[in-house]
Amino acid sequence: MKQRFYVKLGIIFVLILALLIPQSFIMDLVSERTAWRQQAYQSIEQSWPGMQTLAGPVLSVPYHLTFNSKEKIIVNKVEKEVIKEVTVDDVLYIIPKQLSINSQLDSSMRYRGIYEIPVYGNKLQVTGEFNNQALLDLIAEHKDKKIRWDKPQLSVLVSDQRGIAVPPSLTWNNAPIAFQPSAALPNATAGMHAPLPDIALDKATVVPFAFTMELRGMSAMNFALLSENTHVQLAANWANPSFTGELLPEKREITDQGFTAEWRASSFSYDVSSALEQCRKGECASLLQRAVGFELIQPVDVYQQSERSIKYAALFILLTFMALVLFELLKKLRIHPIQYTLVGMALLVFYLLLISLSEHLLFLYAYSIGAIASMTLLTCYFGAILHSSKQGLILGAALATLYVLLYVILQSEENALLMGSVLIFVMLAGLMMATRHFDWYALTEQEDKSTLN
Repeated sequence: MKQRFYVKLGIIFVLILALLIPQSFIMDLVSERTAWRQQAYQSIEQSWPGMQTLAGPVLSVPYHLTFNSKEKIIVNKVEKEVIKEVTVDDVLYIIPKQLSINSQLDSSMRYRGIYEIPVYGNKLQVTGEFNNQALLDLIAEHKDKKIRWDKPQLSVLVSDQRGIAVPPSLTWNNAPIAFQPSAALPNATAGMHAPLPDIALDKATVVPFAFTMELRGMSAMNFALLSENTHVQLAANWANPSFTGELLPEKREITDQGFTAEWRASSFSYDVSSALEQCRKGECASLLQRAVGFELIQPVDVYQQSERSIKYAALFILLTFMALVLFELLKKLRIHPIQYTLVGMALLVFYLLLISLSEHLLFLYAYSIGAIASMTLLTCYFGAILHSSKQGLILGAALATLYVLLYVILQSEENALLMGSVLIFVMLAGLMMATRHFDWYALTEQEDKSTLN
């Protein structure tokens, strides 16, 4: 009979391990609900334009280069050299000398069941200028050859064609020109293009352009900085942006009402020559790849916070069971393993309440309701099994403190690991200091005697 207490400790240890099984089920539930939310996102994306990237404008000028080429042929077994006229077809792609983009983004929410996702309408004012230096350089390079020019066009690329809500119009060299659907570039069709008049080739010329457009999308907006000098100004009514891309904003200001951001880039800081070369080889979709922008993040991801809180379930169970074991030893009480099991299940039910309530309420409210419900139930139960309302209130207050500390840790995403580590260390240190003078052999012998009696 003397070893009965140690057998009970073994049972409690096995019980803690067994409670990790429903904990893993709850974690799987979070993953399942997250997958359902992703399905809801995809459902919304089927009926609303997706994440957008704006690239351009890009000026493309097709040309035909004709020149004489010497070739060797064999006639009557005699090798002769002949001159043939050869024509090579190619396209010259030119980016603006200056590009300025002014963006006014208005966001809202779309719903599928209980899930929501941010969408937006973005009013864009794009201005800039091209010069014909690349054309003059090509003529100078092939001055001994004949060049025939085809009609140039201006192309603007987007990620999702459905996002162009209203047909935009172009002002080219102070003359209005209508855009047509499709970017009309190799392997890049989403967007719009405009046929242009011939460009002057007798002297260096600067051609200004401007257009406005409304671009719809969801979750994220990006700008490909296809210019020798680019300036992007953005204002949005979303208070929680996450800036992405190869360059962070030069300036930014975030308030509760929204944010503003400003990017500046040059051909030195943002090399697009490789993308233009890929376009020349027929892969113009590469123009969309190098971009800057932002995501409309939702600051309180209830499933992420729920998942993080569930990771502390084992700690809650361990600390609560240790407190009950101490009460058994110090107050000479007997608590049945079934009662330990019910306490552990009550602690786990809190996480189910948290997940289900947070889908309908603010996370703070869901957490508060779940914590109060769990704490009230356990406080009453502690008072009953410990035969003392006062001791039940003490354990309930300690549990409430743990819930408050856990919420603080969950809200501090950047310092969560540090705060969690410090919390565990402080609790372990407190437990060790509080029990440093205990004679555990004497306490366990008293427990065995009380069990015999």
